Amino acid sequence: MCEERDRGASAIEFAILAPILILTLLAVFQFAFYYYAREITLAAAQSGARVARTSPDGGWQGAAEQSARDSASKVGRGMLDGGVQVRSGQDGDQRWVEVSGKVVKVIPFVNFHVSQRSRGPIECFRPDTGSGTACQDGGAP
Repeated sequence: MCEERDRGASAIEFAILAPILILTLLAVFQFAFYYYAREITLAAAQSGARVARTSPDGGWQGAAEQSARDSASKVGRGMLDGGVQVRSGQDGDQRWVEVSGKVVKVIPFVNFHVSQRSRGPIECFRPDTGSGTACQDGGAP
């Protein structure tokens, strides 16, 4: 039987455990959002890199960066605070696109930043017939 001195013990236990359970749940959501934001930025970087690798010289950076922005906004609408930052560049015969942003906050005062880069060789297309031409620097035949 419940004695008089035990009355209200359950309410006190709940008051102690409830904040811990809530913080644990918020932490789970925060890390889930972090990993989802990483996938969004990776998909956007790959989309931009695909455009960068297959575009001829001249204007490829703008097209690649726009493709990455479009991909991030379609796939992860609202998951990155403050928008998406996109950079692109070329190292020899490799072109790359980097997408970064801040993850949406669930827990106050906790800031996560994600950044993903995709790179690959510039694609050079040669005709199937005839002698063809060797690819020059920058991927143009």
